[in-house]
Amino acid sequence: MFDTIIKGGRVVDGSGLPSRIADIGIALGMIADIGRLSGARETIDADGLVVMPGIVDVHTHYDPQLTFDPYATSSCFHGVTSVVAGNCGYSIAPCARKDHDWLIELFARVEGCRRTCSARASPGTGIRSPPS
Repeated sequence: MFDTIIKGGRVVDGSGLPSRIADIGIALGMIADIGRLSGARETIDADGLVVMPGIVDVHTHYDPQLTFDPYATSSCFHGVTSVVAGNCGYSIAPCARKDHDWLIELFARVEGCRRTCSARASPGTGIRSPPS
């Protein structure tokens, strides 16, 4: 038996798997199972909500880093399962073509990012992976 089941939410667990509708069972303050579950003292209805178990880092500066490190490995090494990027008032996307060079210089100054790192972002379309 679980202490709590969070029922029917869209689970985004940071594993890299696609999001899915599932229940999350919690026992002794820890996630005990994810799936179609029953049997808990308390049930929380998460229908229509996104449930992100784990540690969510809501303040990152990963925008250019994701072009060469798509898994943001420095966070997952610390137990972070999901990150939010572009929350400091600037981001690599969207970016008008006329502002591309200015944005590369901004990240070079503010984040200490090499200019070639920021230049890998496709202006106006978002992040793309570096060439193999």
